[in-house]
Amino acid sequence: MKKYIKSIFTALVCFLIVIILNFALPRMLPGNPIAYLTGMAEEDMSPAKIEYYEKALHLNESFFVQFGYYLRSLFDGSLGYSFKKEAIVSQLIFERLGYTLQITLPSVIISTGAGLIWGLTCGYRKGGITDKISSSFLIVFNAVPSFLLGLVLIIFFCFRHRLFPYTGLSSSGIQCGTAAWFFDRLRHLFLPVLTLSASALPSRFLIMRNTAAKIADEKYVLYAKIRGLSEKKIKFSYMLKNIAQPFITMVGMSVSLCVGGSLVIENIFSINGMGKLLTEAVYTLDYPLMQGILFVTTGIMVISIVVTDIICIWIDPRVRLEEQYEN
Repeated sequence: MKKYIKSIFTALVCFLIVIILNFALPRMLPGNPIAYLTGMAEEDMSPAKIEYYEKALHLNESFFVQFGYYLRSLFDGSLGYSFKKEAIVSQLIFERLGYTLQITLPSVIISTGAGLIWGLTCGYRKGGITDKISSSFLIVFNAVPSFLLGLVLIIFFCFRHRLFPYTGLSSSGIQCGTAAWFFDRLRHLFLPVLTLSASALPSRFLIMRNTAAKIADEKYVLYAKIRGLSEKKIKFSYMLKNIAQPFITMVGMSVSLCVGGSLVIENIFSINGMGKLLTEAVYTLDYPLMQGILFVTTGIMVISIVVTDIICIWIDPRVRLEEQYEN
Protein backbone atom coordinates (compact mmCIF):
# COMPACT_ATOMS: atom_id res chain seq x y z
CA MET A 1 0.00 0.00 0.00
CA LYS A 2 2.80 2.43 0.92
CA LYS A 3 4.52 2.13 -2.45
CA TYR A 4 1.28 3.04 -4.26
CA ILE A 5 0.74 6.06 -2.02
CA LYS A 6 4.34 7.05 -2.70
CA SER A 7 3.76 6.64 -6.45
CA ILE A 8 0.68 8.86 -6.34
CA PHE A 9 2.53 11.45 -4.26
CA THR A 10 5.47 11.44 -6.70
CA ALA A 11 3.11 11.94 -9.66
CA LEU A 12 1.44 14.90 -7.94
CA VAL A 13 4.82 16.45 -7.12
CA CYS A 14 5.89 16.10 -10.78
CA PHE A 15 2.63 17.74 -11.83
CA LEU A 16 3.29 20.63 -9.46
CA ILE A 17 6.82 21.02 -10.84
CA VAL A 18 5.43 21.24 -14.39
CA ILE A 19 3.00 23.95 -13.27
CA ILE A 20 5.82 25.96 -11.68
CA LEU A 21 8.14 25.53 -14.68
CA ASN A 22 5.40 26.54 -17.09
CA PHE A 23 5.06 29.78 -15.16
CA ALA A 24 8.66 30.53 -14.23
CA LEU A 25 10.72 29.60 -17.31
CA PRO A 26 9.35 32.26 -19.73
CA ARG A 27 9.95 34.92 -17.08
CA MET A 28 13.47 33.70 -16.22
CA LEU A 29 14.82 33.30 -19.75
CA PRO A 30 17.07 36.10 -21.08
CA GLY A 31 15.39 38.72 -23.22
CA ASN A 32 11.91 40.16 -23.12
CA PRO A 33 9.48 37.73 -21.40
CA ILE A 34 6.68 39.07 -23.60
CA ALA A 35 8.21 37.23 -26.57
CA TYR A 36 8.00 33.91 -24.68
CA LEU A 37 4.57 34.53 -23.17
CA THR A 38 2.95 35.54 -26.46
CA GLY A 39 5.10 33.84 -29.08
CA MET A 40 5.48 37.20 -30.82
CA ALA A 41 8.91 38.26 -32.14
CA GLU A 42 10.34 41.32 -30.39
CA GLU A 43 11.18 43.05 -33.68
CA ASP A 44 7.54 42.80 -34.76
CA MET A 45 6.23 44.60 -31.68
CA SER A 46 5.87 48.36 -31.41
CA PRO A 47 6.26 50.17 -28.05
CA ALA A 48 2.47 50.43 -27.87
CA LYS A 49 2.11 46.66 -28.33
CA ILE A 50 4.75 45.98 -25.70
CA GLU A 51 2.90 48.21 -23.24
CA TYR A 52 -0.39 46.47 -24.09
CA TYR A 53 1.07 43.01 -23.53
CA GLU A 54 2.69 44.07 -20.25
CA LYS A 55 -0.72 45.04 -18.90
CA ALA A 56 -2.52 42.05 -20.43
CA LEU A 57 0.04 39.62 -18.97
CA HIS A 58 0.32 41.53 -15.66
CA LEU A 59 4.09 41.89 -16.07
CA ASN A 60 3.89 45.25 -14.29
CA GLU A 61 2.76 43.37 -11.17
CA SER A 62 4.94 41.46 -8.71
CA PHE A 63 6.12 37.90 -9.38
CA PHE A 64 3.67 36.39 -6.87
CA VAL A 65 0.72 38.39 -8.20
CA GLN A 66 1.53 37.09 -11.69
CA PHE A 67 1.61 33.56 -10.30
CA GLY A 68 -1.83 34.12 -8.79
CA TYR A 69 -3.23 35.16 -12.19
CA TYR A 70 -1.55 32.12 -13.73
CA LEU A 71 -3.15 29.78 -11.19
CA ARG A 72 -6.51 31.39 -11.84
CA SER A 73 -6.15 30.61 -15.55
CA LEU A 74 -5.57 26.96 -14.58
CA PHE A 75 -8.51 26.77 -12.19
CA ASP A 76 -10.95 28.49 -14.55
CA GLY A 77 -9.88 26.10 -17.32
CA SER A 78 -8.66 28.68 -19.84
CA LEU A 79 -4.94 27.66 -19.58
CA GLY A 80 -3.93 31.04 -20.98
CA TYR A 81 -4.39 32.74 -24.33
CA SER A 82 -2.77 31.99 -27.70
CA PHE A 83 -1.95 35.32 -29.29
CA LYS A 84 -0.86 33.58 -32.50
CA LYS A 85 -4.22 31.83 -33.00
CA GLU A 86 -6.20 34.50 -31.11
CA ALA A 87 -8.05 31.91 -29.06
CA ILE A 88 -8.17 30.52 -25.52
CA VAL A 89 -5.64 27.70 -25.15
CA SER A 90 -8.05 25.23 -23.53
CA GLN A 91 -10.53 25.61 -26.40
CA LEU A 92 -7.81 24.86 -28.95
CA ILE A 93 -6.59 21.83 -27.00
CA PHE A 94 -9.93 20.23 -26.23
CA GLU A 95 -11.14 20.71 -29.80
CA ARG A 96 -8.21 18.57 -30.93
CA LEU A 97 -8.01 16.22 -27.94
CA GLY A 98 -11.16 14.40 -29.01
CA TYR A 99 -9.59 13.47 -32.35
CA THR A 100 -6.46 12.19 -30.61
CA LEU A 101 -8.45 10.11 -28.13
CA GLN A 102 -10.36 8.49 -31.00
CA ILE A 103 -7.00 7.08 -32.09
CA THR A 104 -5.23 6.47 -28.79
CA LEU A 105 -8.00 4.89 -26.68
CA PRO A 106 -8.83 2.09 -29.15
CA SER A 107 -5.09 1.57 -29.68
CA VAL A 108 -4.45 1.20 -25.94
CA ILE A 109 -7.40 -1.20 -25.55
CA ILE A 110 -6.45 -3.34 -28.57
CA SER A 111 -2.72 -3.52 -27.85
CA THR A 112 -3.37 -4.18 -24.15
CA GLY A 113 -5.84 -7.00 -24.77
CA ALA A 114 -3.72 -8.62 -27.47
CA GLY A 115 -0.50 -8.25 -25.48
CA LEU A 116 -2.10 -9.67 -22.34
CA ILE A 117 -3.62 -12.79 -23.93
CA TRP A 118 -0.72 -13.44 -26.31
CA GLY A 119 1.98 -12.81 -23.70
CA LEU A 120 0.23 -14.85 -21.02
CA THR A 121 -0.19 -17.80 -23.39
CA CYS A 122 3.45 -17.74 -24.52
CA GLY A 123 4.72 -17.29 -20.97
CA TYR A 124 2.65 -20.23 -19.77
CA ARG A 125 4.09 -22.38 -22.57
CA LYS A 126 7.59 -20.93 -22.39
CA GLY A 127 10.15 -22.62 -24.60
CA GLY A 128 7.53 -23.90 -27.03
CA ILE A 129 7.53 -23.24 -30.75
CA THR A 130 4.79 -20.58 -30.44
CA ASP A 131 6.73 -18.78 -27.70
CA LYS A 132 9.99 -18.82 -29.66
CA ILE A 133 8.47 -17.57 -32.90
CA SER A 134 6.31 -14.91 -31.19
CA SER A 135 9.10 -13.58 -28.98
CA SER A 136 11.65 -13.46 -31.80
CA PHE A 137 9.24 -11.77 -34.19
CA LEU A 138 8.04 -9.12 -31.73
CA ILE A 139 11.56 -8.32 -30.53
CA VAL A 140 12.50 -7.54 -34.13
CA PHE A 141 9.17 -5.80 -34.82
CA ASN A 142 9.69 -3.57 -31.76
CA ALA A 143 12.60 -1.92 -33.58
CA VAL A 144 10.42 -0.85 -36.53
CA PRO A 145 9.62 2.91 -36.29
CA SER A 146 5.94 3.77 -36.19
CA PHE A 147 6.24 6.17 -39.12
CA LEU A 148 7.73 3.39 -41.31
CA LEU A 149 4.92 1.04 -40.35
CA GLY A 150 2.35 3.71 -41.13
CA LEU A 151 3.85 4.41 -44.54
CA VAL A 152 3.91 0.69 -45.42
CA LEU A 153 0.24 0.36 -44.43
CA ILE A 154 -0.69 3.42 -46.50
CA ILE A 155 1.12 2.08 -49.57
CA PHE A 156 -0.46 -1.38 -49.26
CA PHE A 157 -4.03 -0.57 -48.16
CA CYS A 158 -4.52 2.88 -49.72
CA PHE A 159 -2.49 3.19 -52.91
CA ARG A 160 -2.15 -0.42 -54.03
CA HIS A 161 -5.56 -1.83 -53.04
CA ARG A 162 -7.54 1.37 -52.30
CA LEU A 163 -9.34 -0.20 -49.37
CA PHE A 164 -9.04 2.69 -46.90
CA PRO A 165 -8.64 6.49 -47.07
CA TYR A 166 -5.24 7.82 -46.05
CA THR A 167 -5.98 11.38 -44.85
CA GLY A 168 -8.24 12.94 -42.26
CA LEU A 169 -11.03 11.40 -40.23
CA SER A 170 -14.04 12.13 -42.44
CA SER A 171 -14.92 12.26 -46.10
CA SER A 172 -16.49 15.36 -47.57
CA GLY A 173 -20.19 15.46 -48.32
CA ILE A 174 -21.29 13.10 -45.53
CA GLN A 175 -23.69 14.45 -42.91
CA CYS A 176 -22.39 14.18 -39.37
CA GLY A 177 -24.27 11.81 -37.06
CA THR A 178 -25.64 9.51 -39.74
CA ALA A 179 -24.89 5.81 -40.13
CA ALA A 180 -22.89 6.59 -43.27
CA TRP A 181 -20.78 9.08 -41.29
CA PHE A 182 -20.16 6.49 -38.54
CA PHE A 183 -18.88 3.82 -40.91
CA ASP A 184 -16.87 6.40 -42.82
CA ARG A 185 -15.20 7.44 -39.56
CA LEU A 186 -14.37 3.78 -38.81
CA ARG A 187 -12.72 3.45 -42.23
CA HIS A 188 -10.62 6.54 -41.58
CA LEU A 189 -9.64 5.35 -38.10
CA PHE A 190 -8.65 1.83 -39.13
CA LEU A 191 -5.11 2.49 -40.36
CA PRO A 192 -4.07 5.03 -37.66
CA VAL A 193 -5.39 2.77 -34.90
CA LEU A 194 -3.74 -0.27 -36.48
CA THR A 195 -0.40 1.57 -36.72
CA LEU A 196 -0.44 2.79 -33.13
CA SER A 197 -1.70 -0.56 -31.80
CA ALA A 198 0.97 -2.53 -33.66
CA SER A 199 3.68 -0.14 -32.45
CA ALA A 200 2.61 -0.56 -28.81
CA LEU A 201 1.96 -4.31 -28.92
CA PRO A 202 5.56 -5.65 -28.63
CA SER A 203 6.32 -3.92 -25.32
CA ARG A 204 3.05 -5.13 -23.78
CA PHE A 205 3.59 -8.67 -25.04
CA LEU A 206 7.19 -8.89 -23.80
CA ILE A 207 6.33 -7.60 -20.31
CA MET A 208 3.44 -10.02 -19.93
CA ARG A 209 5.34 -12.95 -21.46
CA ASN A 210 8.45 -12.50 -19.30
CA THR A 211 6.43 -12.01 -16.13
CA ALA A 212 4.24 -15.05 -16.85
CA ALA A 213 7.30 -17.18 -17.64
CA LYS A 214 8.79 -16.40 -14.24
CA ILE A 215 5.80 -17.69 -12.30
CA ALA A 216 4.91 -20.59 -14.62
CA ASP A 217 6.97 -22.90 -12.37
CA GLU A 218 5.57 -21.62 -9.07
CA LYS A 219 4.12 -24.23 -6.75
CA TYR A 220 0.53 -23.00 -6.97
CA VAL A 221 0.67 -23.23 -10.80
CA LEU A 222 2.09 -26.76 -10.68
CA TYR A 223 -0.50 -27.77 -8.09
CA ALA A 224 -3.27 -26.41 -10.30
CA LYS A 225 -1.96 -28.49 -13.20
CA ILE A 226 -1.85 -31.61 -11.01
CA ARG A 227 -5.46 -31.02 -10.01
CA GLY A 228 -6.37 -31.21 -13.68
CA LEU A 229 -7.61 -27.62 -14.04
CA SER A 230 -7.92 -26.31 -17.56
CA GLU A 231 -5.22 -24.14 -19.07
CA LYS A 232 -7.68 -21.24 -19.34
CA LYS A 233 -8.57 -21.53 -15.65
CA ILE A 234 -4.91 -21.61 -14.59
CA LYS A 235 -3.90 -18.65 -16.74
CA PHE A 236 -6.77 -16.28 -16.02
CA SER A 237 -7.84 -17.31 -12.50
CA TYR A 238 -4.46 -18.08 -10.94
CA MET A 239 -1.60 -16.49 -12.86
CA LEU A 240 -3.21 -13.28 -14.10
CA LYS A 241 -4.02 -11.85 -10.66
CA ASN A 242 -0.42 -12.31 -9.58
CA ILE A 243 1.14 -10.61 -12.60
CA ALA A 244 -1.50 -7.99 -13.40
CA GLN A 245 0.00 -5.19 -11.30
CA PRO A 246 3.14 -4.39 -13.34
CA PHE A 247 1.18 -4.81 -16.56
CA ILE A 248 -1.60 -2.44 -15.47
CA THR A 249 0.97 0.10 -14.25
CA MET A 250 2.75 0.00 -17.60
CA VAL A 251 -0.51 0.43 -19.49
CA GLY A 252 -1.50 3.38 -17.31
CA MET A 253 1.81 5.10 -17.98
CA SER A 254 1.46 4.45 -21.70
CA VAL A 255 -1.84 6.34 -21.99
CA SER A 256 -0.14 9.73 -21.72
CA LEU A 257 2.73 8.49 -23.89
CA CYS A 258 0.24 7.52 -26.58
CA VAL A 259 -1.32 11.00 -26.46
CA GLY A 260 2.10 12.57 -26.93
CA GLY A 261 3.34 9.82 -29.25
CA SER A 262 0.45 10.25 -31.66
CA LEU A 263 2.38 13.22 -33.12
CA VAL A 264 3.97 11.08 -35.85
CA ILE A 265 0.79 9.13 -36.62
CA GLU A 266 -1.32 12.27 -36.90
CA ASN A 267 1.17 13.90 -39.26
CA ILE A 268 1.35 10.81 -41.48
CA PHE A 269 -2.44 10.48 -41.76
CA SER A 270 -3.14 14.26 -41.72
CA ILE A 271 -5.30 14.14 -38.59
CA ASN A 272 -5.89 17.42 -36.77
CA GLY A 273 -5.32 16.10 -33.26
CA MET A 274 -3.09 17.06 -30.35
CA GLY A 275 0.06 15.96 -32.15
CA LYS A 276 -0.71 18.17 -35.14
CA LEU A 277 -1.57 21.04 -32.80
CA LEU A 278 1.77 20.65 -30.99
CA THR A 279 3.59 20.69 -34.33
CA GLU A 280 1.84 23.92 -35.28
CA ALA A 281 2.68 25.45 -31.90
CA VAL A 282 6.37 24.55 -32.25
CA TYR A 283 6.68 25.84 -35.81
CA THR A 284 4.97 29.15 -34.98
CA LEU A 285 6.69 29.51 -31.57
CA ASP A 286 3.31 29.65 -29.85
CA TYR A 287 4.65 29.27 -26.31
CA PRO A 288 1.34 29.63 -24.42
CA LEU A 289 -0.12 26.81 -26.53
CA MET A 290 2.96 24.61 -25.98
CA GLN A 291 2.70 25.18 -22.22
CA GLY A 292 -0.99 24.30 -22.28
CA ILE A 293 -0.34 21.07 -24.16
CA LEU A 294 2.41 20.15 -21.67
CA PHE A 295 0.03 20.86 -18.79
CA VAL A 296 -2.79 18.72 -20.24
CA THR A 297 -0.45 15.84 -21.16
CA THR A 298 1.05 15.84 -17.67
CA GLY A 299 -2.43 15.96 -16.16
CA ILE A 300 -3.46 12.91 -18.20
CA MET A 301 -0.32 11.12 -16.99
CA VAL A 302 -1.06 11.90 -13.33
CA ILE A 303 -4.68 10.78 -13.65
CA SER A 304 -3.64 7.52 -15.36
CA ILE A 305 -1.07 6.80 -12.62
CA VAL A 306 -3.61 7.41 -9.84
CA VAL A 307 -6.26 5.30 -11.57
CA THR A 308 -3.88 2.39 -12.23
CA ASP A 309 -2.65 2.41 -8.64
CA ILE A 310 -6.24 2.29 -7.37
CA ILE A 311 -6.96 -0.62 -9.73
CA CYS A 312 -3.86 -2.47 -8.47
CA ILE A 313 -5.00 -2.03 -4.88
CA TRP A 314 -8.51 -3.20 -5.77
CA ILE A 315 -7.55 -6.36 -7.68
CA ASP A 316 -4.94 -7.62 -5.20
CA PRO A 317 -6.17 -8.11 -1.60
CA ARG A 318 -2.56 -8.63 -0.47
CA VAL A 319 -1.90 -4.95 -1.12
CA ARG A 320 -4.90 -3.89 0.95
CA LEU A 321 -3.91 -6.18 3.83
CA GLU A 322 -0.17 -5.44 3.62
CA GLU A 323 -0.09 -3.14 6.62
CA GLN A 324 -2.03 -5.66 8.74
CA TYR A 325 0.54 -8.35 7.93
CA GLU A 326 3.38 -5.97 8.79
CA ASN A 327 1.79 -5.18 12.15
